[in-house]
Amino acid sequence: MRGSIAAHGDTGGLDPAVAPHQEVNYGRAVPVNRVGVALVGPGGLNQRHVEALAHVDAAELRGTLQQNPGVGHSGPTAEYLSWEQLLSDTTVQLVSFSAPGSTQRRLARQALEAGKAVLLEGIATHSTAELDQLVALSERTGRPAGVMLPYRYGLPPDVWHGRWRSSATATVAVSRYRPPAPPGHCAQCGTAEAMSRIITRPGTHYLDLVCQLLGPLADVHVEGLQEPAGSTGGRVAGVVRFAAGGVLSFSLTCESPTRIERVAVLDVDQSLIIEDGRLVTDGADGPVDRPALHLPELRTEVYRDMTEAVRTGRPPRRCRLSRTRAVTTILESMRRQFDSTAGGSSQRAGGISPEEEHSQYVDRRPM
Repeated sequence: MRGSIAAHGDTGGLDPAVAPHQEVNYGRAVPVNRVGVALVGPGGLNQRHVEALAHVDAAELRGTLQQNPGVGHSGPTAEYLSWEQLLSDTTVQLVSFSAPGSTQRRLARQALEAGKAVLLEGIATHSTAELDQLVALSERTGRPAGVMLPYRYGLPPDVWHGRWRSSATATVAVSRYRPPAPPGHCAQCGTAEAMSRIITRPGTHYLDLVCQLLGPLADVHVEGLQEPAGSTGGRVAGVVRFAAGGVLSFSLTCESPTRIERVAVLDVDQSLIIEDGRLVTDGADGPVDRPALHLPELRTEVYRDMTEAVRTGRPPRRCRLSRTRAVTTILESMRRQFDSTAGGSSQRAGGISPEEEHSQYVDRRPM
């Protein structure tokens, strides 16, 4: 479903998956015509966010802080020389991060403390305790915190607000090949966020999508997490039981050359199937073949949601950070098993601190 269509008529509503944070009203609307946005991350990834923001009338890109200045970014937007310079810019109400990892979490906390809303890239953390701290800080400072999980906006309103019975059964199967990388390194961010290889981006997005529909978790069982020689991630499978009675089985791999992205949520009176971006729903009106998911449009919907939250002081409809607690619990279970396997480690290679490794984000001024 195209994001621009899926968002229309989406008025929010109660969702058991986000309790107890769903009723928060930040109460601090920003009295501006357009919300000022600053982007933080590698230049190449920033460009996707620049393109998404270009279609949001209520937002204005104020500047970027790039790990690789001038790389993959076009346009007249200013580049901040330091993180402190960005934080002191009073025209910026929203800081958006375009790269995952521990650095964005650390900087997000500082941005919230400085009175700015934040939009994090993907799943913010593999720790429920750290997630709860970020959510609590957002509520304490009165600034919205959201996540860039655009697949949520591909669900039509009737599916997003629908209710699934205790008999619901879901499956997620994702195969996205990644070539071997040196042990303890992530091919994308160069840190020991090793799980980001095996838990591929579509994998986390689709696990999150099922959690949005089936609600809070009861328990998680992880099996088969294995890292092949010469890389930092291979495969994992598991079963999730939801508090309402639904069950999810999943299988993720980065070893197979066959590319598969498939989600199925099946109930006695309705179903949802996503296969390689194609969305099909079945219910009282029979099967409906929806348009394919288009990530550029869905990213734009995330920014529309966050911009409206900043302007009104209300939580984002779909992208609020607290909605990631269920999928974070799944990732936390994987992380524990990953750390306990031979060769698995959550430590950074060579003992490099996040401050040293990502110092480009903090200050690029000449010495």
